[in-house]
Amino acid sequence: MTEEYTGEEVLIEELPKSAFDHSKDKAKDLSYYYAHQPEAEKGFPKEAVVREEDPRIRADGLGPKPLDEKKKVEFDNVRWLTTMSFSDDGKAVKVYVDFPEELKDAEITCEWERFGVELVARLQNGKLYGIRVKDAEGWVLEHERKNGWAHEIVPEKCKWRLSSSTPRITLTLMKKDENEKWYELRKKDIRSTF
Repeated sequence: MTEEYTGEEVLIEELPKSAFDHSKDKAKDLSYYYAHQPEAEKGFPKEAVVREEDPRIRADGLGPKPLDEKKKVEFDNVRWLTTMSFSDDGKAVKVYVDFPEELKDAEITCEWERFGVELVARLQNGKLYGIRVKDAEGWVLEHERKNGWAHEIVPEKCKWRLSSSTPRITLTLMKKDENEKWYELRKKDIRSTF
């Protein structure tokens, strides 16, 4: 069956808007569906930089690399020293650590924290020695804290010094509370006393 067009105006019913169109009209570029538009439709901002080369050409399959050029210490190879002596000098606490080998030409890195330190000495022969004093993870209240320094220090003011005559490093811990007397070097687990 065929119908002839007589030239009269025909009313075409508008179809209801889809959720996609309704959301785009209402929220504009904040619409959930904005991200699902073709690139040509939404366009890139003027400040966008489009890479000319495929980023996969730099990939070596070994995963992400740090941006800085610092050598990362592989902590599996570090011999951690745990024997230390200390003295309370009023405003500071001096910690003395004797190393088994001469550290004269060693590359030494040191990072301070409120309740700890991590110092690693890389010797010329490739051996690694270190001092690590760190709090247990996840403590909230003071009585839950263990393994770090006995009291809080000021990391920005702390320093270390290599002895010229013996293979010893002296750590100078600047106390946060200068009037606090240190009777022990490290914080013990309170449960160990029960």
